[in-house]
Amino acid sequence: MCGRKLLKLQAKYKGEEFRHQQDNQEKDRIIRQKDSIINDYREQIGHYLSTLSELLRAAVKAVLDYVQDGYRSFSYRQECDVKRYMNSQSDKEAADGTVLKASLPILKSDECEKVKGQLSYIVQEMKEEQQQSRSRGFHM
Repeated sequence: MCGRKLLKLQAKYKGEEFRHQQDNQEKDRIIRQKDSIINDYREQIGHYLSTLSELLRAAVKAVLDYVQDGYRSFSYRQECDVKRYMNSQSDKEAADGTVLKASLPILKSDECEKVKGQLSYIVQEMKEEQQQSRSRGFHM
């Protein structure tokens, strides 16, 4: 009687052990597959960024860092990178759109809205600074 129970328990244990090994192998396969997908995306993003101009690339990288770091606003460095690109363009609002469009392939929709707001804020800030410097020029 005890011998049969023991044999049944051993068989059940071996079956559970086998299922556990299969589950672990499947999980490992899924992890490898996801790692491969992530590496492919990283490679594609790197290639995509390399096709952009240096100033635009720095601005897009600033946007991506902003999103990844979860800041409420751009850091000083990130804002400088964005402004440097915008200052290289005659139309700041078009430059704002270019940075946003260049970032779109990498952003989720909710991230896009946050970035759009921050870029608009920077453009507005730059316009105000430009108006202040103009008005100072007239008073001299």
